[in-house]
Amino acid sequence: MRGRGEGWKTAPVIFLICNVTSEGILGDTLRKFSIWDLYITFVLAVGRFIRLQCSDLRMRIPYEKLPSYDRLIAICEDIYAARAEGELGVEEVLYWTLVKIYRSTHMLLEYTKPD
Repeated sequence: MRGRGEGWKTAPVIFLICNVTSEGILGDTLRKFSIWDLYITFVLAVGRFIRLQCSDLRMRIPYEKLPSYDRLIAICEDIYAARAEGELGVEEVLYWTLVKIYRSTHMLLEYTKPD
C-alpha cells in the first residue's frame, strides 16, 4: 500500500498573466471609465441630439415647408450680384425687400407659390 502522497504526481500549476490591453482611444476610454459611465454619456448625448432636432419645431415649419424657394433664391442671387458690381443702393433695396417678405407670412406664401 502506498502512503499518502507517495506515487501521486502533481501537475505543475501555471499562472498566466496577460499584460495585453486594448490600445488606442477605445482602450484608454475603457480603462478610465466604467461601462456605466459610457452608457450614461451615450444616452445623454443621444437625448440631447433628439432634443435639438425637435426644439422650436413649430417656429421652423413655416420656413422649411415652403412649396417653392425659386423666387427667394433669385432675390438672394440678385443681392450677391449687386454687391459684386458695387451697386450698393440696389443691394439695400433688395435686402429690405427680402426682410419684408420673411416678416410677412402672407407675402412669404405669395412668393413661394409653385409656378
